[in-house]
Amino acid sequence: MGVFGWPDLWALLTSVGFGVVSAVFPIANAETYVVASQVSAVAGPVPIAIGVGLGQTVGKLLLFLGVRRGRELQLMRRRHTPPVNRPVGSMRARLKAWTAWLLALVGDPRWGLPIVGVAAVIGLPPLYAVALLAGATKMRALWFALVVAAGRTTRFVIVALGIGGLQGWLF
Repeated sequence: MGVFGWPDLWALLTSVGFGVVSAVFPIANAETYVVASQVSAVAGPVPIAIGVGLGQTVGKLLLFLGVRRGRELQLMRRRHTPPVNRPVGSMRARLKAWTAWLLALVGDPRWGLPIVGVAAVIGLPPLYAVALLAGATKMRALWFALVVAAGRTTRFVIVALGIGGLQGWLF
C-alpha cells in the first residue's frame, strides 16, 4: 500500500478520533495516548503523532467555533434579567480585568498567532483556554487551525520520537 501499511492507516484514523475527544474533554490525555502507543509498539511514531495532532486541531477548532457561533444559539439569545446593583468583589474585578487583558492579547494581530503556536507546542498557556479566547476575537479560523495543526503535530512527533528513542536506549 505504499509507505504506510494498513496497521499504520488504522492507527492514524483511530488517533484522529482520540485527538478530537482529548481536545474537547481534557481528561482524555493525548500525550498519554501517544506514549502508550509507542511503548506498546502499536504503530510507528509518525502515524500516531500526525493523527493525534490532526484530531486535536479538529477538536480545538470546534471549541473555537463554538465560542464564535455560540451567541447565535437560541439558548444564548434569550435575555436574562440583569442582577440588581450587586457589588463586585475584588477577586471578581481582578478576574474580569485579567480576562479582558488576555482577550486583547490573543486578539492582537501581532501576538495572537504566536500565542496560539506556543500554546500548541508547549502547552503554556493551556491551548484549551487559548482556543476559547481566540474564538471570541476576530482571529481567522483558518489561521488558527493551521497554527494549531503545525504546533500539535510537532508536539506529538517530539513526544513519540522521544519515547521511541528512550525505549531503544533502555531495552
